[in-house]
Amino acid sequence: NSSSDSIIFSLRMPVFGNGKKKSDEYNCKIFTLDAELHFTIEATTKGSTIFSLVCQTIGLREYWYFGLKFIDKTSRELNWLQLNRTIISESIEISSNSNPLKTLDLHNTTDNFNPHLLRSPPTSVSTLSLPSATNNSSRQCSKVTIELYLAVKLYPEDITYELIQDITRRLFYLQVKQDILNMNIYCPPDTAAHLASLSLQAKFGDYEQIESSLESVNLENEALLPLTCFQKIELSRSDWFARIIALWRTHALLTREEAEMSYLKHAQDLDMFGLSFFEISKMQGAQRSASQQKQTMKSTEQQQEQLDQPTIAPELWLGIDSLGIRFYKKNKLRPEVFFSWCDVKSVTAHDKKVILNLTTDKHATFAFYARKSSVSKEILDLALGNHELYMRRRQEQSIEIQQMRYFEEQQQKEKMRLLAQERKLRLQAEKQRDEIESKCIDYQQQMKEVHETLLKYQEATELLARKAHVNSEEARLQAARALEIEAQLERCKYEISRNEEEKRLYARQIHECEQVISTLVNDSIKTRKEADELKLEVSKWRVAEAAAREKLLSITQHNQSVAISNATTHTQHNLASSSTRPTTVSPPPYRPIKKTQESNSTDERAHFLEKQHKQTQLALQLQDLKNVIQSKKIEEQQTSLDKAYEESVAIGDNKYSTIQKARSGTTLRRMAMLQDL
Repeated sequence: NSSSDSIIFSLRMPVFGNGKKKSDEYNCKIFTLDAELHFTIEATTKGSTIFSLVCQTIGLREYWYFGLKFIDKTSRELNWLQLNRTIISESIEISSNSNPLKTLDLHNTTDNFNPHLLRSPPTSVSTLSLPSATNNSSRQCSKVTIELYLAVKLYPEDITYELIQDITRRLFYLQVKQDILNMNIYCPPDTAAHLASLSLQAKFGDYEQIESSLESVNLENEALLPLTCFQKIELSRSDWFARIIALWRTHALLTREEAEMSYLKHAQDLDMFGLSFFEISKMQGAQRSASQQKQTMKSTEQQQEQLDQPTIAPELWLGIDSLGIRFYKKNKLRPEVFFSWCDVKSVTAHDKKVILNLTTDKHATFAFYARKSSVSKEILDLALGNHELYMRRRQEQSIEIQQMRYFEEQQQKEKMRLLAQERKLRLQAEKQRDEIESKCIDYQQQMKEVHETLLKYQEATELLARKAHVNSEEARLQAARALEIEAQLERCKYEISRNEEEKRLYARQIHECEQVISTLVNDSIKTRKEADELKLEVSKWRVAEAAAREKLLSITQHNQSVAISNATTHTQHNLASSSTRPTTVSPPPYRPIKKTQESNSTDERAHFLEKQHKQTQLALQLQDLKNVIQSKKIEEQQTSLDKAYEESVAIGDNKYSTIQKARSGTTLRRMAMLQDL
């Protein structure tokens, strides 16, 4: 049923004998908790045939835990389908194809059960046909529809050990989740938040992966908490969601199967888990005479319908589960009297009367009345089914169970091996990713240093270029000044020829000018040398800058080639590991571990420490949530079950201690206590 496409099944089976008239055909819809199956059946098809087809379609082999329910057309309540009876003999609500909304209205008017409430959309639609001899269009148009619901009927004692198949565990998980959300099982708010976080882990996986991906989870669209959590606790929806997400983070690395099994393991500790409750009344007055009983046996259908109406005021609650029968007086959390199935000899039912016979004494019987005769039959049916499973658990397992358990163990081993291999590959990939990231960081640091060095080279080159330009300008100015002085010298020589007296004076000036000229010439030569040296230095800096640019380009190309080679190697390794993955459930051949033994032990130790750390975080968050709920609860909205639960927690009681108290004393003493209730 994992495929979203429609699956067409065709089954031919002889429904009628030779020479008999064919019965009418019905469109039968079977609603499981995560799928919807369509069958075409005959009116005389038995319930066992339909139940077998449903189990074969979904691959369910642990069929003894389940049953089919239907909506009674008179009482509008859900009853269990009798597998040894035909469909036409049951009082099933039948709807026409021309009015498909009729069943939806009926679901809304049913108080005891709403099959569409909080149910996930079907993952597949399966169609199975039991064809008749005539297949004309007129008969196809005249088909009517009946609806049946696959539900858990009997519960195991230890749900974590007894459930074998994945499909069984999945259906139990969905059933228990729906019962908790529909408030058929009382669940404290803190436990409800914890279970909601496990359901999110089972549906979406790790929160970190959802957070890192582009997908987003809208918790408003998810059925997480019972409605009473929002009514009794003064916390906003956003506060509840924040608490649930914080708990969700602690379930990282849990697979869907592990999260669902953890959900069932915690839900199993709830007081009302696995219990079927019935309102009963103790027998009043003497028993009816034999003639009255005979007259009742010969009553007509109309009288039987009148007898089926509830006329007895309920005094007690009867609870039936895998451990035994419980009787409640004040609330459904604390049983007053408990009888294990080993204490029960037999249970008989007639009309509304049910008689409980114990094993200690033939006179140790307790008679009570159910609300209706159909309820007494359901009590008898559940008692027989639970007693049979109770005795079967204490016997040697059958070959079928042993084969199923062995096959599932092999599958689990294979899954764990593949999971460990995937986890190892993921750790290796994460390690390679960290190494690549560290190398990238080193490369980035080197590139940053080279870039800074390059900037320094550019700044020094620009500074030297400006200095060389200044020196060249100074040399040009000095050369111009030398020309001016030479011109003055020529004028002086001309003046010397005119006047001898002035000649001596000019001689001195000439000498001074010559000294100045020689000094300026020397300075000009020195300046030109410095300018040439600066130009040489500038050329050297430009060569260094070009070398730095080439080094930066080579580092960048090397970084890209390393990243591409690592990605190609990692992809080829994943493809090789996926292509060599075994398809059978047999374990791989043993290979001795030599070098990797120490690393595996280190990984296991780290995994164990991480698990302990998560459990510690979970315990702290749950304790904090309990404190917040205790401070934010609305006293006016607290029910009798809430008060009874708080009283049990205050005195240190739980589900199992209350059972022990209700079972204390001899069977006769408990019978006397039951008579006095």
